[in-house]
Amino acid sequence: MVYIKPFKALRPRKELVSRVSSLPYDVINKEEARKIIRSNSYSFLKVIKPEATLRREKYDSLQLAEIAAENLQEFIRQKILLKDEEDCFYLYRQSKNLHQRTGLVACLSAKDYLRGIIKKHENINIETCEARINHIKVTRAHTGCVLIIYKNNQHIEELLNRETSCKKAIYDFESDDGIKNSCWKIKEKEIIVSLIKSFQNISSLYIADGHHRATAAAMVVQLLESRQKEDKEKEENEVKEYMYFPAVLIPDNQVRLLAYHREAKISPKFDKDVFLKDLEQMFQVEKVTPNDPFLPTRKHEFGMNLSGQWYRLLCRRDILSKQDMNIINQLDVSILQDLILNPLLGIGNLPKSSRIKFIGGENSLLQIEERVKQGSIIAFTLYPASVDEVIEISEMQQVLPPKSTWFEPKVRSGIFVHLFD
Repeated sequence: MVYIKPFKALRPRKELVSRVSSLPYDVINKEEARKIIRSNSYSFLKVIKPEATLRREKYDSLQLAEIAAENLQEFIRQKILLKDEEDCFYLYRQSKNLHQRTGLVACLSAKDYLRGIIKKHENINIETCEARINHIKVTRAHTGCVLIIYKNNQHIEELLNRETSCKKAIYDFESDDGIKNSCWKIKEKEIIVSLIKSFQNISSLYIADGHHRATAAAMVVQLLESRQKEDKEKEENEVKEYMYFPAVLIPDNQVRLLAYHREAKISPKFDKDVFLKDLEQMFQVEKVTPNDPFLPTRKHEFGMNLSGQWYRLLCRRDILSKQDMNIINQLDVSILQDLILNPLLGIGNLPKSSRIKFIGGENSLLQIEERVKQGSIIAFTLYPASVDEVIEISEMQQVLPPKSTWFEPKVRSGIFVHLFD
């Protein structure tokens, strides 16, 4: 049973929302963030990427959290962000071209995450998680929403469609990535109760984006509760805001999942002819004519750019039959790793290798084309995993290989902030 909770969101004034909202902290680097902040003093990157506001290069995560807290309080003092007076749910729709998704913005219980009701599919990086823990503790806020998948429910779908069709949006703007963002507020008690009851019929939720945010939120709950055990005046069943974190919940039939492509740095001893001959033992290999970027259209098909030439690779059936039939080993990211990156290019431990880079997002092919011009690089394009595969692996309490999924579009930060106090 899933429990969702309305909350009093801290959010931008309507006329400023397009300038405040930003991409999440983990898809933008410091220099990119610094450039945006210089041209837009309202950017929420000041809070979620505080290192971009500093001239010095040396700092620890606690120092960054303190700067983030100062910047958040400044946004509040200047009334750039205002807190709603009553607990609400919100709807957040993102649309571009032919794709549209509508998510319910609500708070989830960190204890549901710890119990395994909210399921993950990624490993957690300890250093990244510690930085998120400091950020949450010091700011006394969850400054970014976790993207959550639930299995589509007709009653919930009808409720949300009715809300978006009969109400005026509180926000309606196009962000700088060309995505239209629209938001609605749900404050009516009977609708809030109906949504809470509907989600109680759902057995599990699945994290799409925001594994470190969810994990850090749960760990902060454990830290704060351990400190308060000695305070006997606290009611055991008292609802405390820090026990919940904000999420955007989307049905599985609205998920858009893109592939995470790879680029591998070639070693000085690399022999192109030997490499191609080895590939032909496992794949059908054919040059792409005309020589345009190749994006796979089915499972077990790969694109490869080698020395400026694009190739189509299709894994042979006899080779696939030798692979472990475990769902993880049948993923294209696993096949690429097991058959090419590790044995042919000597790239083993992906998280620690300096010879591998991951490229995701809608503009990934353009990025790859620019990168391969620099030479000494082989690029591989992949077919994305399906949302059903992500859910199945989450249900198995397993994790996908590193950088297996890219959910598009990204939930923007700074639109809905959850304060503890």
